Amino acid sequence: MDQEASRQKQYPEDYQYREDEINLIDYLRVLWKWKVFIVLMVVICAGAAIGITMVKYSTKYATECIISLNFPGIEKHRNPDNTLFDKNQIVTPAILSRAAASLQKEEVVSLRGMIAIKAIMPPEVQEEIKKAEKRKESYAFFPNQFSLTLSTEQKDIFSEEENSRILLSIVDEYRTEFERKYGEKPLVAISFPDDFLAKYDYGEVVDTFKTKIDTFIKFLDSKVKKAGFFRSQKTELSFIDIKSDAESLRNIELSKTEAIIGTLKLTKNKEDLINQYKYNIRKIEIRKRKKEKEASVAHRLLKEMRQTGRYELSKGASSEKGTSLVLDSSFIENLIKNDYFSSLLKTALKAEVEAKNLEVDKESLEKKIVILKEKKDGKEKENIACIQKSLKAIQDKIRLLSQRANELNMEYLKRSVDGAVQIIKDPETFETRSGNLKKTALLAAVVGLFFAIFLAFFVEYIRNASKAARKGD
Repeated sequence: MDQEASRQKQYPEDYQYREDEINLIDYLRVLWKWKVFIVLMVVICAGAAIGITMVKYSTKYATECIISLNFPGIEKHRNPDNTLFDKNQIVTPAILSRAAASLQKEEVVSLRGMIAIKAIMPPEVQEEIKKAEKRKESYAFFPNQFSLTLSTEQKDIFSEEENSRILLSIVDEYRTEFERKYGEKPLVAISFPDDFLAKYDYGEVVDTFKTKIDTFIKFLDSKVKKAGFFRSQKTELSFIDIKSDAESLRNIELSKTEAIIGTLKLTKNKEDLINQYKYNIRKIEIRKRKKEKEASVAHRLLKEMRQTGRYELSKGASSEKGTSLVLDSSFIENLIKNDYFSSLLKTALKAEVEAKNLEVDKESLEKKIVILKEKKDGKEKENIACIQKSLKAIQDKIRLLSQRANELNMEYLKRSVDGAVQIIKDPETFETRSGNLKKTALLAAVVGLFFAIFLAFFVEYIRNASKAARKGD
């Protein structure tokens, strides 16, 4: 013993290693001794977790398909009309009702509560979102792929074929509604009654043409803003080309015709036009008198403001009443500071200018009346025939341009909605649970393993301690 003790003191590391080896072997012996108990405990815990999960979370039978939306605006989470996009518009009650009707069953089945829609985020986007969260930053992503799922708790409610048909019907109904809403928008409507040119006078026809063309150009501006340089594959026309033709029609042909009508004083009914001119003259005279009166009042006030002491009260006059109130030149200075004088001057000048302009308008109308009353030569009928022909040509061109714009718009809308709603993964049926069965069983098995090992070592420790106590006695 003394020799062994001396060797232990001389080589302590060897003895420490041997002691650790012996302890490890003892641990393995304990685990081997309790192996059946440990295995049973693991199996029992895993089985109990599986049983509880199966009872608490019943099996659901689900059919899933994946759709992709591809239309202008979806990258910003917007519909083609710039309204906010919502994934639930794919599964509205009306769409679900029509999809359920496609089953052709006697009972009307309500799909609400069975249908779920979820946005799909690519793995790389999920990684970017996690990185942004770590940096405490926001990351904007607008998905265009969605998972459409039909889930039932009973397997015999629908067959797999019916599940697939329902999902495909939902997608078809949404596609139809989308194409109707965004691919069949009201078009620009430019129409004229058959007796339009015969019923209205030349000036009224020109004013109507101006209004129609201006409205048409606004429509074309809105299409150019959306469609850009979109060009028809059939006619090679673009909205920019049609807009250019409409502007040329308004600024050149229509303006030229209007100038001829105004210069030659062409009309279908001279008496009516003369009476209209006389009525306008009376209105001008009334307005002119009002402006002259306005200028006169402004000049009178200006003259009064220039008079010295106009706004002063003498001390002698006021002393009789026992007051010493004086409105001196400071009152006038305050008026000038507030620009009253300048305002009156501007009012007077503006009223005089308008009165002079109204006098010019009156003289112009009087000259027109004189010209209309004069006897015309034989060229008048020729001029009228030429104007009527020109107006008819302008009317036909307006109709033709609107027709071309509508055809181009229909082609553009059709192309923009083609392929907007696509199925990128056909319906597949599978079983699922709300709780994850594999993860729950694995977690329960690990807990059971550690608990069984702890219990085995604890029991062995109690037994060894009891044996040591008995030997000590």
